[in-house]
Amino acid sequence: MKIIVLAGGEGKRMWPIQTDKCLIPFLGQPLLYHNLKQIKEHVETPEFVIVANLQSKEKVSNIAQDLGLNFQISIQNEPKGMADAILSAKDLIDGEILVINAEDVLEQGIFKMVSEAGGDVVVPGLQVKHYFPGGYLRVDGDKVQGIVEKPGEGNEPSDMVKLVADYFKDGKKLVEYLEKIVTEKDDQYEVALGQMIKDGVEVKFAKYDGIWFPLKYPWHILDITAYLLSKLEQKISPTAQVSDKAIIEGDVVIEEGVKVFEGAVIKGPCYIGKNCIVGNNSMVRESDLEEGCVTGFSSDITRSYIGANSWFHTNYVGDSVLEEDFGMGSGAVIANLRLDNKTVLAGNDHQETGRSKLGLVAGKGGRIGVNASTMPGVRVGVGSLVGPGVVLKRDLAENKKIVLKEESFEVKDYDSAHTSYDQFRDKLK
Repeated sequence: MKIIVLAGGEGKRMWPIQTDKCLIPFLGQPLLYHNLKQIKEHVETPEFVIVANLQSKEKVSNIAQDLGLNFQISIQNEPKGMADAILSAKDLIDGEILVINAEDVLEQGIFKMVSEAGGDVVVPGLQVKHYFPGGYLRVDGDKVQGIVEKPGEGNEPSDMVKLVADYFKDGKKLVEYLEKIVTEKDDQYEVALGQMIKDGVEVKFAKYDGIWFPLKYPWHILDITAYLLSKLEQKISPTAQVSDKAIIEGDVVIEEGVKVFEGAVIKGPCYIGKNCIVGNNSMVRESDLEEGCVTGFSSDITRSYIGANSWFHTNYVGDSVLEEDFGMGSGAVIANLRLDNKTVLAGNDHQETGRSKLGLVAGKGGRIGVNASTMPGVRVGVGSLVGPGVVLKRDLAENKKIVLKEESFEVKDYDSAHTSYDQFRDKLK
């Protein structure tokens, strides 16, 4: 069976995170690595066709080589959707195929479930309680009657969201249908499946009740981080330097070259990447610190994703997603909780995140000055600076600087003559 891995799209909703979604590193490896490794371990003799874009081709190829996969790479020149991605690899598609999203995190059992369900086509669905901006299934027993892409809240045909782990007994037939479909919306794939159903192709439904972590918005990085951390077992590299006056609790992975100083506390599950420094009296809880991060004196990093080579000093970072090369000046803090206890709305458009706690989302190279603070759900673009003392309440675009405009100050002469210590002591007698 060929596994068609869709890894060429762009994350339109992921701003300010600019790394390709499937290449975002978790626990020291790109997300794509984790997903391909799982398939390799649970699908018998898989052959991979990975659809990448021109920018990611080399990195994707290196990941597949590192895993020792039997694979071919196809290039999707423009991010025109799922159908276009599959058609870009049409010359490599034949026989049984399984179509998956590169960045969706699913339990390995789903691959066996759909491939053994029988039928010409098998699509999995997950029952949801809240609206998700994806495809919804109309089902009758174990048969799919139709698919509606992004129907809008209140217009869902069912409570079954379609997942992307689709089995096709004949991959060529899927290609034929995709080539015939013309639509003005971004639903060519769903329309093709609908036409198959009308033409009498047996499209079966497989109900899935395992974990599912799609990566649609940047705060979903926190969900994936928490899930992958939950799979860890304690492992401390023999090359790490951990003070005997530091506290390590729970499932914590500490990679080679790490230094953990006196008074530091690391509470698992946690991942501390290569060459990180956890400074004196710092606290790291339930977080992923990628390679080369420096958690300086008396900082608290909680339930957060920290990209490589980021640094902190006497800061609080809670429930935040900070891409690589991020830095915070002393005394700067990130707010992560609304005082009215409502869920956090993200950014200027007040997008509902469904999260009771969400701090800052920042792109590569972001900086927060001394004694500055950011409000829950705020986003900071790549290469931007929040100046000292600023309270940031709105999104800040890429390569911008926001500074506190000083009011006028009055300067007067000052008599620097002070009571000496001897004089002060005499007064106390």
